[in-house]
Amino acid sequence: MTTKDTLARYLLRCAGGDQGALEALYSQVAPRLYAVCLVLLKREDLAEDVLQESFVKIWNRADSFDPARGNALTWMISIVRNRALDLLRSAHLKAERSAVEYRDVDFFSHPGDEPEALADTASATQAVMDCLDQLKESQRRCILLAYYYGHTHEELTRIVQAPLGTVKAWIRRGIEQLRECLG
Repeated sequence: MTTKDTLARYLLRCAGGDQGALEALYSQVAPRLYAVCLVLLKREDLAEDVLQESFVKIWNRADSFDPARGNALTWMISIVRNRALDLLRSAHLKAERSAVEYRDVDFFSHPGDEPEALADTASATQAVMDCLDQLKESQRRCILLAYYYGHTHEELTRIVQAPLGTVKAWIRRGIEQLRECLG
């Protein structure tokens, strides 16, 4: 059973050069991080490459992790996600999606096996889904394409065939509605 405190301890040990901590960290979170890569990249070979590059970055930047500022898994997911998005942008690999699926999307870090954490995550996921349902289709689509699938505003103008100002307004208003809805 992995707790967020355990992952934070592994990262802090990695910052001190403990290779055993990196091995333990890898065994605990690699499947989860690989899944993030695969969702974004849609190709196993690229997902494996990004995972490997991300663990090198995690090792090299472990000293910049601050447990007071956030969750260890969230920190690592952001490294993986950013590396995957960088690859997509540089290789122009992003699919020009016209439909966006969000019902099966995992928006939250894995909470561990604790029943309370699982219940909290399920509740938060349902709240996000309910709030996304309340948005106009154009807002929901642009927000998910930008923040989950990693498209830039300029790419969105082509995908949704709307002017840049309109796309930005849809996203801004949609985010405001999500904030209000989620409280």
